[in-house]
Amino acid sequence: MNRSQFVSLLPDHSLCAGTTAWPLDVQYAPHILYANGEKLPFDRAAQITTTPFSSGLGHGVRTDYQGFEGHGDLHFETDLLIHDVDGHVDFSLVFFSDGRGVIQEVVFPAPLIAGGEHAYAVLNTMQGQLLPADWPEEACSKLPFDGQMCSEAAYMPWWGEVTDSGAYLALVHAPWDTKYTVSHPAGGPNRIYARHLPSLGKMRYQRTVSYYFLPAGNTYVDLCHLYRSIADETGKPVTIREKETENPNISRLIGSCVMHCAGKSHVTPDSRYYDQAHPENNDRLVPFSHWEERVRRLREKGVHRLYLHQDGWGQPGYDNQHPDYLPPCREMGGWEGMKSLADTLDACGYLFGIHDQYRDYYLDAPTYNPDNACQGPDGSIYGHAIWAGGKQNYLCASLAPDYVRRNFEQLFEHGIRLQATYLDVFTCNEADECANPRHRMTRKECLAYRARCFHYLTSRGIIPSSEEVNDWAMDSQVFCHWAPYLTGSAIPVPLFNLVYHDCVLIPWKMEAGEWGIPEGTTGFLQCLLNGGMGYMSDTLEGEALEENIHQAHIIEKLQAHVAREKMVSHRFLNPERTMQQTCFSDGTCVTVNFHEGTYDIAYPEETP
Repeated sequence: MNRSQFVSLLPDHSLCAGTTAWPLDVQYAPHILYANGEKLPFDRAAQITTTPFSSGLGHGVRTDYQGFEGHGDLHFETDLLIHDVDGHVDFSLVFFSDGRGVIQEVVFPAPLIAGGEHAYAVLNTMQGQLLPADWPEEACSKLPFDGQMCSEAAYMPWWGEVTDSGAYLALVHAPWDTKYTVSHPAGGPNRIYARHLPSLGKMRYQRTVSYYFLPAGNTYVDLCHLYRSIADETGKPVTIREKETENPNISRLIGSCVMHCAGKSHVTPDSRYYDQAHPENNDRLVPFSHWEERVRRLREKGVHRLYLHQDGWGQPGYDNQHPDYLPPCREMGGWEGMKSLADTLDACGYLFGIHDQYRDYYLDAPTYNPDNACQGPDGSIYGHAIWAGGKQNYLCASLAPDYVRRNFEQLFEHGIRLQATYLDVFTCNEADECANPRHRMTRKECLAYRARCFHYLTSRGIIPSSEEVNDWAMDSQVFCHWAPYLTGSAIPVPLFNLVYHDCVLIPWKMEAGEWGIPEGTTGFLQCLLNGGMGYMSDTLEGEALEENIHQAHIIEKLQAHVAREKMVSHRFLNPERTMQQTCFSDGTCVTVNFHEGTYDIAYPEETP
């Protein structure tokens, strides 16, 4: 794989990499979209001046836009810079004045045209997918979180396209303030473009999308390797091996199966999930002692490694009254019951972790104060009543590290030994911003505050996890709840694992039909193919439980080999894509046959 091809600029400002032309699609002309629905194309400016320029980095063209009728002193410029060192191209946009009106987003640059018989897009929607240019169905019309990057809409801040004549990777440099759109009507073609968002109501800084062009013969695997090399230059990836030096508990997590355990569930009447017809369904309770009995039995049955994740452990119940969640639920056993469970897990050699939440900010929390909620640039406070706890805002993430410290120090004082914890939604949901002058926060700062929570946990010997995974957290996150495929993906492929397998541990639900498990596959085989962690059922008995334990042993052995390794390749072994293979940097290769439900794991020869 070459790092990038050198690029020349054609007279129409399209690009030529090697002998391959990459034209811009003028049907998606750059424009500003305002909050009132007005769409303002760049070319509506009365004064448009384009000049060539060069710098110590390269050469290109700069275009200045001003004189927009009805928009006051709106003034901005775009740069197209071709770097002399490796030929990659920066498309940059900077505003000198926002003019009149409230900017909602800015579409720039126009998408590249990538066609041909075998062309496909490479999309980081959740774990990843390939979208052939001629895919017969409409695809990606409704991305999660409206395409907001740094969420499950894009675990990584790039996309790419591969054709018979070459490939490109498009890297977004401020993904926290960027959405993206994938346009694919039934039968194609693919058009992918960035939508830049204002920060605290203003286009306050330069936005850049960089394009790296590769010659024919490169694939989605090569694009993943390219991106990892770019990420390595920033110091973003911190490997599992490096994280183990900070927290030795990670060594115990590797090879563990994950068991999610219910505690207290309480759905309030104003929640979307409240069952009006059967009010008795809105409350449920499973005591800590029940899980003590379960883990003792699993230990007797030969489960070597297990991580118990306790949901609903606080007095208010699952997804209620955060961040004021303490004390542990009295009906479940209170402080004594929770400590007894922790001690039992420790005696079994298992790990203990809890579900916790520092984004959803419930209005009935004892210390709730609207001044702590995220505030929009117009002074509004967003709220909803979806989850079990009912009415909520979002807690400003600038305050989250102090709330985490407040709560966990209380757990420590009561002798609750935790080896891990789960901070909900941090790596799944989009970044927030807050205009409250007491704790003003940009989206970029929001992600840094979330990471600070992870780092605090690590400093106390607790392994941090969150709902899914994300590029921005690879210096601090160790594992997650899951990181599966977007429902309805065209061709699911493990793009995130091809980049970051050696940096984060990803569990997989075991059965077919689980959320995020592609149709025609099982979670167990996906887990093997991805070199991931597995789940242990909290309810199975008899032969089904024995099979789950058998699966856990297979996964444990595989994890011991590959958890710290890079995934170096993924390939389809038949046209139906039912046979697939991944290989890891230690030489381990996993082959699965989803149609037959079989697998083969080839471990490298051990050194005598």
